[in-house]
Amino acid sequence: MKKISTRKPPKPNESEYEELIRLRAENEYMKAEIEVIKKEISLREEKEAVRLKAKKQQSSKNSARMDTN
Repeated sequence: MKKISTRKPPKPNESEYEELIRLRAENEYMKAEIEVIKKEISLREEKEAVRLKAKKQQSSKNSARMDTN
């Protein structure tokens, strides 16, 4: 059985290291933005569901009044 040699990748130079730090920070920021957007969408959907439920209840009340007349 052959032994597979594993080479360690070369260490990044200073400019590559700085870019790596910048990209990681940017990635973290974008993930946070995505979470905020997801929460905003969830809140809008919840608000719309409440609005539709209230509209449906109002509609059923109005139709019940019309039936009694």
